[in-house]
Amino acid sequence: MSSGDFDISAEALQQLPLFQQVDPRAVSSIADACRAFHVGRTDRVLSRGDQLDGFYIVMDGSLKAYFLSCDGSERVLRILQTGDSFGEAMMFNGFPSPVYVEALASSQVAYIPRTKVADALSTEPVFVESLFRGMSQLVLELVRDIEACCLMNAKQRIVAYLLRLIEQPDADEQVITLPASKWVVASMLNLSAETFSRELHRLQSQGLIEIVRRSIQIHDSDGLIDIVNGADTGRGDN
Repeated sequence: MSSGDFDISAEALQQLPLFQQVDPRAVSSIADACRAFHVGRTDRVLSRGDQLDGFYIVMDGSLKAYFLSCDGSERVLRILQTGDSFGEAMMFNGFPSPVYVEALASSQVAYIPRTKVADALSTEPVFVESLFRGMSQLVLELVRDIEACCLMNAKQRIVAYLLRLIEQPDADEQVITLPASKWVVASMLNLSAETFSRELHRLQSQGLIEIVRRSIQIHDSDGLIDIVNGADTGRGDN
């Protein structure tokens, strides 16, 4: 549900990676056709089974895409942040949404209709490249998540995820921030919140990281890489 529609400027769209290289006139036309709206924390933007004739892009804020089990428990699939988009596959293929999408915090979301997407695809090669680069990146991340769940223990999954958040792999000391609460990140890694917290503190006790609420200082990235590669013999909990 939305808590109020608003107009979106072409300048705001052009700041997002998907539109940065697109002709300003095309971006202006897309902005005119967008339906942008505010969502409050826990507001649901998309439900399983919904049909889409367009796709969404996060203008500001944070959302989660998730499944619901038969008993009502959640399994987070993806954390969506500013600049991320969702719904493209449903728009192109015409199948209903397999997931729910809900706001983790007060956010701003824009809905771009398929007609404008089709116009941009036919006239803006750079938009085609940007759109499919983003979709390809998502596929790659999902494959990595499947690999982690099938082949890695709890500690390795957590470490692999922390390494993905590092912006400068060669830096000796750096701080990363979890994009959501520990519970949400744990669900995305197919772990219980208790296991996630316990393994983080084990890494801290080994001197590899330091935890300050949702911020994590990396002290030894090489040591973390060794864990992912199997050098660490502790199996952890699944």
